[in-house]
Amino acid sequence: MIAIPVDSASMDAKSSKLFGNVKMFAIYKPLEDAFFFINNKESGNGIQTAKLLKKWNVEKVVYSYMGSGPFTELDKDDIDVYYIGKEPMQLSDIVKKVQNYSFIKVDASNASTYLDPGTSSQNCECT
Repeated sequence: MIAIPVDSASMDAKSSKLFGNVKMFAIYKPLEDAFFFINNKESGNGIQTAKLLKKWNVEKVVYSYMGSGPFTELDKDDIDVYYIGKEPMQLSDIVKKVQNYSFIKVDASNASTYLDPGTSSQNCECT
């Protein structure tokens, strides 16, 4: 399953720039070729959001802004993390690009280049 941070539960939604502060995720189930939406009960805490995705059995996550805390948690749980750029995208476009390996897969070797918490201080504010 692929988790995409979104601001509304709609097939017309675009990806949110947020990760840990996002209110919900669009979850794509490839075997069913379908989306469903789940509220992020841990909104405001990126590390807890990452742990929640593991509980949902997510295998891949996309993001625009993410700090090192959530990334480390996702990486520890063997969840693939993909940087999609700073501009919101349509859900179907994201799925196609993940499946075609068109996004940058972020791992320990390149994380310092692609992680950006999106805060004014440029520091992760996770608790």
